[in-house]
Amino acid sequence: MDKNEQEILHSWAVNAQPWTRVVRDQLLESRALVTDKAIVEAVVELEPRTFLDIGCGEGWLCRELFRRGFDGWGVDGIAELVESARCLGDVRFVVSSYSDLPSQKFGSINQFDCFICNFSLLGERSLGEIAQASNSLLADKGKIIIQTLHPLMACGDFPYSNGWRETSWQGIALESFAAAPWYFRTIESWICEFHLKNYRLLKLIEPCHPKTKKPVSILFIFERE
Repeated sequence: MDKNEQEILHSWAVNAQPWTRVVRDQLLESRALVTDKAIVEAVVELEPRTFLDIGCGEGWLCRELFRRGFDGWGVDGIAELVESARCLGDVRFVVSSYSDLPSQKFGSINQFDCFICNFSLLGERSLGEIAQASNSLLADKGKIIIQTLHPLMACGDFPYSNGWRETSWQGIALESFAAAPWYFRTIESWICEFHLKNYRLLKLIEPCHPKTKKPVSILFIFERE
């Protein structure tokens, strides 16, 4: 694991408690108005029997899908976030790195119809690790739903090319966050990398902010070939 990948884990361990407060108190406008709804609607439209929420954080998306009758599990590499998820009464949350997913047990589920990665593919290697895990954990014709920051909006003044960036925590209530690196990918790169791993793009969605009318995020829905 290289320095940036290690720093991602360290930063999110430090940020676990304030991030949990931000999510549960709906303190981030883009989530409250746009992105939470976008990922839920994308999953509901696919109607998977089972799902694995990879990088589940404090578990809000799992709980919402459980409430709607979907069966699944959440997994995260940060123990503090998984503990926060379990504290609300459901045990279907596992602490695991993405590379260790194939060795984990998920109750009676051996394969999932759908992987969900909601703002959780942050490292350079994470995409490859998810694709590797899918070889054993994702059913034939299984789907991978990814929501991430819209590359055109998140690029800022940097060149529009793949590379490491640092998270901006501006505008998130009064919480204090440790700097966290993340790996920026262009739209073309997201699609091409999954195509090389034998996934085809089924759908691309660009949710827009109701006030600015600009895209807040981008969702990719890939199907395993």
